[in-house]
Amino acid sequence: MIDRIGDPAVRRYLARRWNWLGAGTAVVMIAVAWPVMADVTEIPGFALPAFAVGGCGGLALIFAGPVPVRYGWAATVITAGVASVIGTVDLWRMPIPLFLSVLAMTAAALCTQPLRRLPTVVVATAGVFVLGVDAQARIGWIFALIVVAMAIAFVRYRTTTQRDLAEQSEETEVLRAREAVLAERTRIARDLHDIVAHRMSMVVVMAQSAPYRLAAADEPETVGPATTAEFDAIAAAARGSLDEVRQLLGVLRPDAAGTDAAALRPVQGLDDIAPLLDGVRAVGTAVETTDTVDHARVAEAIGAAVFRIVQESVTNATRHAPGATIRVSITPDATHDGLLAVEVANGPPDADPVSAGGGLGILGMTERALAVGGTLTAAPTGDGGFAVRARLPMALS
Repeated sequence: MIDRIGDPAVRRYLARRWNWLGAGTAVVMIAVAWPVMADVTEIPGFALPAFAVGGCGGLALIFAGPVPVRYGWAATVITAGVASVIGTVDLWRMPIPLFLSVLAMTAAALCTQPLRRLPTVVVATAGVFVLGVDAQARIGWIFALIVVAMAIAFVRYRTTTQRDLAEQSEETEVLRAREAVLAERTRIARDLHDIVAHRMSMVVVMAQSAPYRLAAADEPETVGPATTAEFDAIAAAARGSLDEVRQLLGVLRPDAAGTDAAALRPVQGLDDIAPLLDGVRAVGTAVETTDTVDHARVAEAIGAAVFRIVQESVTNATRHAPGATIRVSITPDATHDGLLAVEVANGPPDADPVSAGGGLGILGMTERALAVGGTLTAAPTGDGGFAVRARLPMALS
């Protein structure tokens, strides 16, 4: 039946049971106020229905929400004030039904209106008390009104503050979760960058330098062992890149727990640096290595950071300093026991760089070093080369 009503506001009003209670109360109070005002006021008979509805009709809106309550309270207070001025009873000029409606609507206004409007509610209601309440009881009612208003304001302010704090805490947790997700995505993206950039850079260097080296190794118009070995190496480098990407992304699969443990091994560490440098040598780059560290003493996370630093540094050297000798040094720090000294340096280039421009490589290496409690510097050397130096702890604290 309610659904057949055309006005949505009326449907919403009738859908709440509390509004039915308020409407019933309003009807009863209007029926009582009408004859009472006829006895105690000089209001003309034809105006009595309007005063009864204006003074008590607001009770129908007492549970309807802040805006309806505001209008209902205003109508009740104005009607009660005018009726008090016209009233003929010397001691209590306001009709009692209207006085009760004023109390009920004022309480509803104090509970629903914005806190900044509560002083207006208190002042207006106190003014009606001055007009219609007995002089001996007037001060008591006004004092009670102020006390009740302060108590309601305090409770509402505290409740609002606690709710705001809870919402802020929830928003903070959401932001932290988002930051954690972004940090994890950044880590994964950095690993992908390190893997793919190194392997693909080797493929590019090998492919670009192959014609010059093959021309000297094989007879023209023939495909000899050197040619086959060269392109086998290119295929192996590309295949290794794809395998490493699959390995990294495999950890993120929902069914990763059921995959082969060997396929989910950690990202490369110290033991993988030698094969890495062998692959660099295969493209014709001279690499000198010094590794005097006991790999068993180095934590896996530290080893992974060292591998990535060496990989990124060597990749940058082959790109920006082709033909230069690369020196890789991994030794215990001579100045502090328990620290690892990593240095990757190259001389000036012998040819034009394979690629120009900068990227996020140095930033990524710095973040990796900081993440494990170490430091990293990267700067040009005096002879026109470039050096990356890192100091890392051998074990995580």
